[in-house]
Amino acid sequence: MKRWQSSLLVFAMILAALPAAIAQTSGVAVPKYDKASEAVYKGTIVEVRDRQCPVSGGMGSHLIVKTSEGVIEVHLSTSKFVKQYEVVFKAGDTVEITGVKVKFENADAIFARKIKRGTDEFLFRDNDGKPLW
Repeated sequence: MKRWQSSLLVFAMILAALPAAIAQTSGVAVPKYDKASEAVYKGTIVEVRDRQCPVSGGMGSHLIVKTSEGVIEVHLSTSKFVKQYEVVFKAGDTVEITGVKVKFENADAIFARKIKRGTDEFLFRDNDGKPLW
C-alpha cells in the first residue's frame, strides 16, 4: 500500500510541475508574479478568449479589457479551471482586477489574482500570487 501512495505522490508532483515545464520548453519567458507591484485596475471587458498560453501551461482563459490606460490582455488561469467553477465573463462586463502588470509577449498584460464584478469576486491566485489552478 505504501508503494502505491509513493507512486501517487510522485505522479502528483510531476503533474504540479507540468505547467512550468511547458512554459520553459515553449521558449517564452514567463514573468513572475511580483506581489510588491500588485495594483487594482478597472475597466470593461471587450472580449473573452481562450488560447494556448505559457502562463497557464496550456489552454488559458483571457480577458481583453479596456481601461483608462488603454486595452490590455488579462491572464486568468487555465480554461479548465474557469469552466470547472462555472465562471462566466462576457463583453460589456465592468470589472475590477487585482493583479500585476507585466511585459509579456512584447505587450503589456495583467496577471490577475482576483477579479470583482459587481458583488461577485473570483480568485485565480492566492494572496502570495501563486496560481490556484
